[in-house]
Amino acid sequence: MDAIGPFYRPNTIAVMERGLCRIGGALSELRAEGKVTTTNPRKLKLEDVVAFLVWMRSCPTRYGEGLQPGTQENYFEYLLALLKWVENPVVLKLMTSGYIRLPRRSLPEINVLSESELERLQSRLAKMTGWDGCVARFMVAMYAYAGLRRSELRLARLQDIDMKNWRILVVHPKGEGTWGSASVATILPPARQNVRDFLKERKKYLSSSGLRECEPLVPRIWRDGTVGYWTDALWGKVKARAGRLADTPFRIGELRATFAQMCKDRGASIEVVSRALRHRFVLTTEMYYARIRPDAAFRELEGLFTT
Repeated sequence: MDAIGPFYRPNTIAVMERGLCRIGGALSELRAEGKVTTTNPRKLKLEDVVAFLVWMRSCPTRYGEGLQPGTQENYFEYLLALLKWVENPVVLKLMTSGYIRLPRRSLPEINVLSESELERLQSRLAKMTGWDGCVARFMVAMYAYAGLRRSELRLARLQDIDMKNWRILVVHPKGEGTWGSASVATILPPARQNVRDFLKERKKYLSSSGLRECEPLVPRIWRDGTVGYWTDALWGKVKARAGRLADTPFRIGELRATFAQMCKDRGASIEVVSRALRHRFVLTTEMYYARIRPDAAFRELEGLFTT
């Protein structure tokens, strides 16, 4: 992997390794069925690669028949990188072949909550008692109206909140330690009263155990009396419990996408939404988080021709 890895981040390499293992297993199956001549990447022929492409489009999965288009494209890219690494000349044939239809990723569907669904979720969570309920309400508000990622809120510090300008410093971003760096996210108006309420409940929670202050924005007091950050597992359990009690199961990534789509629906440009999500590329935002809806696009076009 080292020879093909200089342009890949460590987590991407791990995903590639899993993908290559899956490809190896598929080639072994196909060889046992007599559909490929070898599993040795140095000796794979054009016909063998074609057989693998056919397998990806027809193998049984939990979704039906054939791998998802995005998975097919990923697996083909991994196989192509491997063939280049071992200097198999079939690569050139694949790139220049005019009769092989290579897999292409389809535009994924973006799953979001409507504003009414989000309001209903927040209303129902008002009945969730205790510190867990307070955390759940704060969690939903900050993910939906600040667009934070899962760990960015869980690992936030009290000092990161700026209530004068309604900003939060994200000190543990995606890609931390490699390509990611600290950045600032906005806290939109619908979440601000929730922030105030949460900070009041936070003081009560700490004082109930004789504590005055601590670093974590969302603290957790452990059985031995120490205070620290939530573990990811317990954070997930509170989220899951909140979804069950509100009868509205939700994913944190779905709330982040909801933030993006609400901003886009209200007229924000995709560049502004991308900046709010702290993406490096607008394409990432448009592919996975927010797009102009067809009706909005049609109205805008109609307006250009209305005098």
